[in-house]
Amino acid sequence: MHDNRSTWLRTLSAGLLFGLVLLPVSALAQVTHLIFRCWDGDDNMPAIFAAARSFEKAYPNIKVKVESVTDEYQEKLLSEVAAGIAPDVAMMDPTNIEKLSVRHALLPLDDFIAKSHYDIGAYYPNLVQAHRFGGKLYVLPRDIAPISPIYYNKRLFDEAGIPYPDGKWTWDYKERPELREHDFLWVIHHLTKEKNGQVVLWGYAPSWQDLLWQQFALSTGGRWADDYMHPMKMTYDDPRVMRAIQFTADLTLKYHWIPSATAISTVMQSSAKQAFAEQKIAMFQSGIWEVPFLRKELLKGKPGYFDWDIAMPPAYKDGTLHFPTGGSGYAIMSGTTHPWEAWLLTKWMAGAPGLKELARTGLAQPAIRKMSQSPPWVPGPETPAEERTPANRIMMDTSAPLVVFGPYGSEWGEASDFATRVFTKIWDGSAKAQDVIPEANAEGQARLDYLRRSVHRPPFNWTIGGLVSLALFGVLAFWVYWPERKIKRTHRQKLENRVAYFFVMPWVLGLILFTAGPMLLSLLMSFADWDIIQPAKWRGVENFREAFFVDPRFWISLKVTLLYTIVSVPLGVASSLALALLLNVKVRAIPLWRTCYYLPSVASGVASSLIWRRIFQPDGGLLNAIIYGPDGHRNLLGIASMLKPFAESSGQVNWLNNEHLALPALIIMSLWGAGGGMIILLAGLQGVPNHYYEAATLDGANAWYRFRHITVPMISPTLFFCLLTGFIGTFQSFTQALLMTNGGPDDSTMFFALHLWQSGFLGLRMGYASALGWVLFAVVMVFTVVQLRLSKWVYYEGG
Repeated sequence: MHDNRSTWLRTLSAGLLFGLVLLPVSALAQVTHLIFRCWDGDDNMPAIFAAARSFEKAYPNIKVKVESVTDEYQEKLLSEVAAGIAPDVAMMDPTNIEKLSVRHALLPLDDFIAKSHYDIGAYYPNLVQAHRFGGKLYVLPRDIAPISPIYYNKRLFDEAGIPYPDGKWTWDYKERPELREHDFLWVIHHLTKEKNGQVVLWGYAPSWQDLLWQQFALSTGGRWADDYMHPMKMTYDDPRVMRAIQFTADLTLKYHWIPSATAISTVMQSSAKQAFAEQKIAMFQSGIWEVPFLRKELLKGKPGYFDWDIAMPPAYKDGTLHFPTGGSGYAIMSGTTHPWEAWLLTKWMAGAPGLKELARTGLAQPAIRKMSQSPPWVPGPETPAEERTPANRIMMDTSAPLVVFGPYGSEWGEASDFATRVFTKIWDGSAKAQDVIPEANAEGQARLDYLRRSVHRPPFNWTIGGLVSLALFGVLAFWVYWPERKIKRTHRQKLENRVAYFFVMPWVLGLILFTAGPMLLSLLMSFADWDIIQPAKWRGVENFREAFFVDPRFWISLKVTLLYTIVSVPLGVASSLALALLLNVKVRAIPLWRTCYYLPSVASGVASSLIWRRIFQPDGGLLNAIIYGPDGHRNLLGIASMLKPFAESSGQVNWLNNEHLALPALIIMSLWGAGGGMIILLAGLQGVPNHYYEAATLDGANAWYRFRHITVPMISPTLFFCLLTGFIGTFQSFTQALLMTNGGPDDSTMFFALHLWQSGFLGLRMGYASALGWVLFAVVMVFTVVQLRLSKWVYYEGG
């Protein structure tokens, strides 16, 4: 009896212990983990984290990992979608909804809204509509961002004797002095101040140049697309649009009331908001997101403080007012394994709890209209003093119904670039809008028509593709093995070969998996229509036909790359050789000098680009300072006179913003890496036997004769190597064009590799990008073979 009781107690104890062990495991199994992705910066992230923590308190079984990606957000998100590792909830704006929804990367929210009886009617209707595609809502709006507020300096208005803007001012294409403060042009004219022929205070500046002409065009009824949600026709050639663009340029070039984008970034060495804080601009127009920056910069009691506020932008003379806008929200990615929990998080972060936290920052206007009309967004009696500026934030609610979203569309960005690339000529005064826009608009329309055309294509046959890949791999293996087939080896040699193969096997596997494999895949995809997300479709040679006969940027980028290569490579090799000759001496500290010249060649491409952007600044840049001198009147070696046709109104050139000088600027920058070739050529020089020079000197040969007939022939293999690798490397130039000019102005620095990247990663046309890659491979191969055929001038000692 006692044994039975003991057995029963042991069994019960074991069961209780087992239950206690499983209890926390079971609890852990019920916890749902979600990844929440946004692009907010440091100013917004405390509010985001606070909202996420409050959500976790409300839903204890859901844990949220908040991620902020501020650089290349969309590109990284698309890569994650393709890899199947996308976050559960991601921040999204109307620009990218079509791109992702047609690829089934987003979940429609309509069923979630209906099931939870969520009040979508509380949001701004036009904002909700902008986040729909194909009749379905894919993004729950978080904020609306009208580009309406004009930030104004009250002190400067007081000094000019001009009443503060009350939102009742208007504008016309000419100044109307009789209206005084109610005429926008009169106000900016009288706020602008000059000293010694130079503007020292600008009356007004848009944060970016396109903002002002877009506002002018929209307010006069102009539109640059037929349907902003689904554009099919490009209308930059609308007379109202062209007039608005030209008038914006005239305000800078003719009247000097508005600084150019270059003047803001170089003369003032800042952004519009920074120039405003430094009282170099009396008014600037931007989004409400500038508020936290100004609150920090313009603290009461801090040197340079002044009182400021925001006002509505001017309407056209007939009272019509429209302006562009931003806006964003949160979307549920289709790859989530917890859709309902993701919805709970989405409606929390884009609902009252999350928006209240963001409203306190002053950065994001709540998408729920009532929240945009009340504290903490609109200052109230209990609002802390540091959060009460700007006082007129209620105007943002007035602005919301006046915004115009778009144009949007997966193909619009690429097609629009063809029309807008000529704007640089308008901004620098080298062309009039009506002279260049119609032709550019026609090019953009042709590209839009081509990209939007719907063609039924069969799925890519991977079985055939795999067989072709195996065949190509077999041909390659046979080509490698064929020369070895008749060589007879001893047993010992065969054994040694097996050991050697064993040691090189990791490298061979790496070559196959990470080089040959991707190359074969890209070759197959060059015959496909593939966006890395959806299954590939067969396209045949259409990608290559498009490149050679349809895509105008193909030939432009190829020409730019060829010109850059032909000029920069010989110039770079010559510079490297000159440095090598200079440093091939035995003097004190020569290793230090060699190191100094070599270091730039191993510096980060990004860091180098930032340095050279500063060097090429039109005002304050090192290069212009050398050419024009501190007072701007020097003519160093006549260079200033040669550059005069390309100079701006300041008399100095803008290297990176002039289509004739941007590419030469990048060629000059390429000399920054001459130290890499210098090291190689220096090694070649030190390999030349000294007795050759001694014999030539005894024969009476001068320095030039010794260089021409001894040095050059002896280092010709090294020179040839530098030329060959230089040509191959410059054909793949990418970083400097992306960071310094982004291919502009007017595609004058559109390198082939940059065009390839834009097609693949921005346009999601990876099949077409693969075709471009193989065209580049063929071009480089041809150049390499030609150079090898013409290498008879190369002297190989003992050859």
